[in-house]
Amino acid sequence: MPAVEHEPDFAERASMFGEKVRFRAHQLQLTQKDLIDLTGLSRSYMQLLWNGRGGHRRSDGTYQSPNPTMDILMRLSVVLKVDDGYLIDHQRGVGEHRERADR
Repeated sequence: MPAVEHEPDFAERASMFGEKVRFRAHQLQLTQKDLIDLTGLSRSYMQLLWNGRGGHRRSDGTYQSPNPTMDILMRLSVVLKVDDGYLIDHQRGVGEHRERADR
């Protein structure tokens, strides 16, 4: 098996997830409040996803990364009108999504 040059750690992935959500919401002119209303997520959870961090602070001062369920990923991808894998695919950069054709 070939060696991987750099595999993003979980915190990097969470940060990129938040960037992708913010970028796409901005493209669609959706606010955090809009996403909350359209997905049914709580304000506090949406803020954690939006900021790419979890709600638990570790002893070293860093935050645990968020770990959304498949249900949350699907809700967000539908509202943001992106393909299902975009938000979690660390190999695709911010803005490298495909529009949902089915919704």
